[in-house]
Amino acid sequence: MLELGFRVDRSAGEPAYRQLAIYLRELIDAQRLPPGTKLPATRELACALGLARVTIVAAYEALAREGRITSQVGRGSFVSAALRTGPAVKPVASGRAFVWPSLFALRSRLLAIPAGIVPRAPGREPRYDFLGGQVDGASLPLAELRRALALAVRRHGRELAKHPDAFGWRPLRREIARLLVARGIECEPEEIAVVSGAQQAIDLLARVLVDPGDTVVIEQPGYFGAALAFCAAQANLVGVGVDEQGLRTSELERVLRARRVKLVYTTPAAQNPTGVVMSDSRRAELLALADEHQLPILEDDYAGELRYRGHAVGALKALDRAGQVIYAGTFAKLLFPSLRIGFVVAPRPLLRTLVLAHWNADGGPALLPQLALTTMLRSGELERHLRRVRKLYSARLIAMLEALRTSMPAGTRWTEPAAGHTVWVTLPDGVDGALVYQDAMADGVLYARGDAFTIDGQGVSQLDLSFARLPEATIVEGIERLAAIVRRHARGTGLRRGARATRDGAKRGGALDVANR
Repeated sequence: MLELGFRVDRSAGEPAYRQLAIYLRELIDAQRLPPGTKLPATRELACALGLARVTIVAAYEALAREGRITSQVGRGSFVSAALRTGPAVKPVASGRAFVWPSLFALRSRLLAIPAGIVPRAPGREPRYDFLGGQVDGASLPLAELRRALALAVRRHGRELAKHPDAFGWRPLRREIARLLVARGIECEPEEIAVVSGAQQAIDLLARVLVDPGDTVVIEQPGYFGAALAFCAAQANLVGVGVDEQGLRTSELERVLRARRVKLVYTTPAAQNPTGVVMSDSRRAELLALADEHQLPILEDDYAGELRYRGHAVGALKALDRAGQVIYAGTFAKLLFPSLRIGFVVAPRPLLRTLVLAHWNADGGPALLPQLALTTMLRSGELERHLRRVRKLYSARLIAMLEALRTSMPAGTRWTEPAAGHTVWVTLPDGVDGALVYQDAMADGVLYARGDAFTIDGQGVSQLDLSFARLPEATIVEGIERLAAIVRRHARGTGLRRGARATRDGAKRGGALDVANR
């Protein structure tokens, strides 16, 4: 029997018969199944693929309606001899094109860029780029970095000839342990692993903790990179809402009573994307639920050091007495995104497995940037840089909030974050966020749309605006251009122009119920 490497994607929106029909269509169109090829009998193929026979029959019927296959009573189904197809890609010498999509693993088929994020076109730099995850290029400590690299190579250059420690360079792990004292975390270098950024930490933990079909709870709205990593691990994602105190633990409790959850992902120090700080009471409730249900928590502290007002907030990990909180941090937000150095603090049995997964993937973290970062930590340069950018970003946040207040029409709402890089904006009721997004891009205003941060596709009328990269004057100009677009779309909804935002804090259309203050 003809063997087919087809597997149903149970998480996809399309029914199984249609997935199978698409798979066979690709093989036929690329001439991997040439005209005249006999297809397996429906009963045999159903048994081989573990599907119902009716699924195979429906797929064959769909292809027959397209003219790609013919059926002959008593003989079976065949690829149509009269079919004239062109290969999907340039054919090789044999005349047949190789159909890579038919060979992709299910995990790879789940990889995608969120709908609300459009990458920059090459060579076209938008004037008002409010996409998150960026820092100010003019503020980078380039001279200090050059000195750190030179000093690191001079002192430790011979280390480059060795295989790197899979856990990360031990002197760097010692410096990280010292740094974490300010976050309230007491740990040893042996409890720390260096990874290539917080995103890799999430991906590795998904690999070592999550089996296909496991339930993972994430914040809603929440960081899209975490959702992508857990989806690729074939987890079932459940979103739990966020309010002015952070993750809604009462909602989480209801979820935990209804189903078995493998892991909770949260950003308590500066919720991504809203910037909300989880309250002390919510932290205590979250840890109590984790203890009751024996549930691990992944704390992503991507921007805990970037705090602009209020008292310092410690890490959730600092309150963890049972060892259930896995702590992930990164230096990318403090220095620059291309510095792919992050770290994980975890119980040693888990850490060993995580490091093994990292080593299997790429052999461990690159040593040279670790040497330079260690030098910057020891010299105090990183702390000095952090003080400078806190002041810089605080001024830019103030400029963005003031521009929102003076430019946006009535009914617009936004958060006023105490930490992080972004402001979460909700458009007035009735304004079509998709149309605003299109017009904004055409006018050189780029941002992430809110549906990128949800698992159910809601949030089109929310905007994630980063204030870190652009100078204050450019921020104001960009917000004014964006506000003009929003006002234009608001006119059709009967909203009047105004220089204030709604302060009711109510949740409408998936918006976060955090009032402007």
